[in-house]
Amino acid sequence: MQVMKQTPFHKLTPRAIRVWQLGNAIGNLFFFAIPVVYGAVFGTQGFHFWVIAATSLLFVVLWVLSIVLFPYLTWKNWRYSIDEKEIDLKRGVLMKNRTLIPLSRVQHVDTRQGPLLRFYDLASVTISTAATTHEIPALDAVLADRVRNQISTYARLAEEDV
Repeated sequence: MQVMKQTPFHKLTPRAIRVWQLGNAIGNLFFFAIPVVYGAVFGTQGFHFWVIAATSLLFVVLWVLSIVLFPYLTWKNWRYSIDEKEIDLKRGVLMKNRTLIPLSRVQHVDTRQGPLLRFYDLASVTISTAATTHEIPALDAVLADRVRNQISTYARLAEEDV
């Protein structure tokens, strides 16, 4: 009988919600250009007025959800754990993803900080394998350094075992 692996238990810092809220607020503003361009091309009379009004309303609702709800749900569903054998990542709101990364496959580990992350004293840890790159987003900067060093140490130990 195979035993089900326990769900990862480390959560991201709640400050990640604020970073994602600001990123979504700024990043999703370009959607408001769609009704503006539509109005410039087709005018704002009759049927076109209703198309512009409906798409504008839809974009406002989606924009508000991307600021208020989606960052919280993303934060609530993000978990990770690291042990001597593997890194376990669990994430996803609608589509749940669970990734196990064997430490013997890790090639290098980095920490990254963009302007928003730096403002909130956060950093992301990126884990590179031969096939792809994985990320643990929005950790406290000090914790991100510790996680990076821990993964690097475990990866060296796993490499020596091979």
